[in-house]
Amino acid sequence: MKKRRLIVEISVVAILLFFWQYNPLPEYVLPRPASVVKEIVQTAPLIWRHTMVTLYESLMGYLLSFVFGIAIAALMYLVPNVGRSLLPVLVFTQTIPVVVIAPIIVIWFGFGVSTKIGTVAFLCFFPITINAYDGFRTVDPDSLDLFKAYKASWYQRMKFLLLPHALPYIFSGMKVAITYAITAAVVAEWMGAEMGLGIYLIRALNSFKVERVFAGILVIIAFTLGFFYVLDRFSRRIAPWAARSEGGVQI
Repeated sequence: MKKRRLIVEISVVAILLFFWQYNPLPEYVLPRPASVVKEIVQTAPLIWRHTMVTLYESLMGYLLSFVFGIAIAALMYLVPNVGRSLLPVLVFTQTIPVVVIAPIIVIWFGFGVSTKIGTVAFLCFFPITINAYDGFRTVDPDSLDLFKAYKASWYQRMKFLLLPHALPYIFSGMKVAITYAITAAVVAEWMGAEMGLGIYLIRALNSFKVERVFAGILVIIAFTLGFFYVLDRFSRRIAPWAARSEGGVQI
C-alpha cells in the first residue's frame, strides 16, 4: 500500500513537471523547471544566506506562538470566564490580513528581526491556540470526573489526561501553523529588511529576473513541505494514537 501510494505521488509530480517544462508560454512569463533549478545552483550562496535569515525568523516566531498558544489555551480551559472572554478576541485578530498587521508591527517595533518574528508569531498563534483549546474541551467527562474523584490537582489532570488527549489536536494546529510561518516572515520582510527571502524576491522582481523569483518561491515551498512532513512524522512518533484518530492514514 505504501509503495503504491509513493508511486502515485511520484507520478503526479512527474506529470506536473513534464507539463511545466514543455508549456507553450515564453520563459519571461513562466520559466521552465530546468531554468529555475539552474538559477538556484548558480546563486546558491546568495539564496542560502537569505534563506537562513528567513528560517531563523520563521522558526523563532513559530516557537513563540507555540509556547504562548498552549499556555493561553490551557488558561482558557482551566478558567472558563477567561475562555469566553478571549475566544472572540482571538477570532477578531484573524480578520486582520497579515499585509495590514505587518506595517503596524513595523511601526511599533521598527525594522529589526523582532518585527518579523512577531509577525510570524501573530499569524501562527491562532491555529495552535484554537486547536489546543478544542482538544482540552473534548476530553471525556467520565475520565475527568474520575480524576476529580481521586482529588487530582489541576497539574495532574493536565499532565495525565488533558495533554495526552489534546495532543492530536495540538499537532493538527501546529501543522496548519507551520505552513504559515515562512510566508509570514517573507511578507514581514517586504515591509523592510536587509536580508531574507522577502528581500530576495523583491530585488528579483525589480530586476525582472523571473527565474530568480521562481527560485525563491521554490525554496519557500521546499522548506514549508519539509517542515510539514518532519512535524507530521514527529507527531506520529510522539502521539501514535493521533494517527489512529485520523483513520490511520500514513503520509
